[in-house]
Amino acid sequence: MFITDRGAVCQSKPSAGVPQRGFTLIETIVFLLVVGIGVVGLLSAISTSVRYSADPLPQKQALAIAEALMEEITSAGFTFCRAGTPNFEVATAADVANCGAGNVEDVGIGGAEAGEVRPFDNVNDYVSNFDVAPIDIPITPIGLAMPAPAGYKATLSIAQAGLLNIGTSEALLISLTVTGPNNTRVVLDSYRTRYAPRVSP
Repeated sequence: MFITDRGAVCQSKPSAGVPQRGFTLIETIVFLLVVGIGVVGLLSAISTSVRYSADPLPQKQALAIAEALMEEITSAGFTFCRAGTPNFEVATAADVANCGAGNVEDVGIGGAEAGEVRPFDNVNDYVSNFDVAPIDIPITPIGLAMPAPAGYKATLSIAQAGLLNIGTSEALLISLTVTGPNNTRVVLDSYRTRYAPRVSP
């Protein structure tokens, strides 16, 4: 638009080929719809992630408990004589009498000796017998002040298991199961062999 020298007002017309600047109303609406849908999808994904972010925690906690218990059990000795007694390191099945009175490890019979507390000195002390149904095992060792996490339970079974060229009585299959909240379940299996010298690893 411009004014002539006579005061007349004239309307200028856009030149052909010159593009218009800005967005049309339809383009603006479409843009807002696309951005809105994207924001809703992003917020929904974040909400789902935040809501279930704590779900792996029971699984990790159960695994940590299982690994700790398995390490404790497999670190125990697997000997014919009680720790610190005569022939402790060299005794065989044929000369257990040389262990001394009351010092023979009755593997798979009777569990831990009287007065013994965890961690036990021998693998067989953790169960009352081999090749039987799993038994409950306290997650926190006896005498330890720190309480175990709530909602978790551990069961243990130890079976005599022949392993390659190792005799049945010389190898143990240790099976440990830990259950927790949200139907969490962790199962660990490990072998423990009787080797020389027969001391804790």
